[in-house]
Amino acid sequence: MSAPSSSIVSTSAQLRTFLSVIRPDSTIYLDLEGKDLSRHGTLTIATILIQPENVLGVVDVLRLGETTFSTKTNDGRSLKSILEDPTIRKCVWDVRNDADALWAHFRVQLHGVLDVQLLENASRPRGVDKRKLSGLGNAIKNDIKLGFWDRERWMRTKNEGRSHMSRDIFSSRPLALTTVKYCENDVVHLPALYEYYITNHPGLAGRGPRGVTSPRS
Repeated sequence: MSAPSSSIVSTSAQLRTFLSVIRPDSTIYLDLEGKDLSRHGTLTIATILIQPENVLGVVDVLRLGETTFSTKTNDGRSLKSILEDPTIRKCVWDVRNDADALWAHFRVQLHGVLDVQLLENASRPRGVDKRKLSGLGNAIKNDIKLGFWDRERWMRTKNEGRSHMSRDIFSSRPLALTTVKYCENDVVHLPALYEYYITNHPGLAGRGPRGVTSPRS
């Protein structure tokens, strides 16, 4: 698959244009970032890859604030309504903190979610320990066919972003290129992982999206 068309989405006009790409049959690959992402931390960036349109947006939640989720397209859809629509599939790697932060900070409750991390766990052969969840890096290393240099580039981007985490890079503006690349990195291979688990483990094909229940506090 070719690299997606990517952009930073930091104005309401840009957000309307970006959301208008999403169709009823699109699949959204989602990752959220923030300082200690959860109800107790912050949510400052939403990275969204839309397939099969192959369009990626790094949405600046810190700059857009509440309008991230309330801005509407010409046909009346908002990011909130899209994320809460059970008929639009969203694929996330470890949805727990993402869902917690969305509900706590913006009262958005995810529906139509497939947790790709849980697909990886369910795909393990009988007899293999399933008590521990795999990290995204291990899944990319072991489960999809990347060339050596593509894999090294992915890991280098991941490690470079991690090395700056103590500086709260997701709240620093303007967004550094390394931060943008780190965010894109976390979603760009999710489609291949999803296809790998579904294709190579037919028993998982019937596992449809479901809602995520977040404590309403």
